[in-house]
Amino acid sequence: MQHAGRLARYLLAALVTAGLLGACAAPSRIGGGPALDPAGRRAAIVSVGTWEARGRIALKTPGTSGQGNFAWLQTGDRTVLRVAGPFGAGAYEIRWEPERLTVLSGRGEVAADYTGPDAARRFLEEQLGWSLPVANARYWLLGLAGPDTSALETLDDSGLLAALVQDGWDVSYGEYRPEGAIALPRKLVLSGTAGRIRLVIDHWEFGSRDF
Repeated sequence: MQHAGRLARYLLAALVTAGLLGACAAPSRIGGGPALDPAGRRAAIVSVGTWEARGRIALKTPGTSGQGNFAWLQTGDRTVLRVAGPFGAGAYEIRWEPERLTVLSGRGEVAADYTGPDAARRFLEEQLGWSLPVANARYWLLGLAGPDTSALETLDDSGLLAALVQDGWDVSYGEYRPEGAIALPRKLVLSGTAGRIRLVIDHWEFGSRDF
């Protein structure tokens, strides 16, 4: 299916290649001392306005599938997602702002441009036929429920999010990794009626960065 195949590239060009980022410093740690309780952990994470997650993604929907590398860079309400297939093939960059979404090819050419408060939703629905709640997904990546809609949370024995149901998606967490006083997800799976996204996060970085 042409639309699905194109956003498998975009979304596999949305959730990017480590090669495009170059070398990064070791991740700075949030806080110090003993592990924080759930409320303290959330407060510590959301207080940091700039962060980056890099790793691997596998996407499966009816009629299409793919895998590759991703980088998710967040500065306040601005999201930059970069993805590429194996060996950097098919690289794309998706830039989300509150009322604009732009897709750039690996050569920096504009492949798509959407404006308005529903830009991300229209982009995903027109290209894939389904939508991912991007505003909440950035919290899911951090092991948190999104703040704006109701959610059903299941915590593990350490008080970390083991499973989450929100906005019609099921999110399961298979592994966390400590970063100072904060544990951050290493493996998670997003499952919805339209598809399944599996993420393995190899690198976290918090602090100032020019995207």
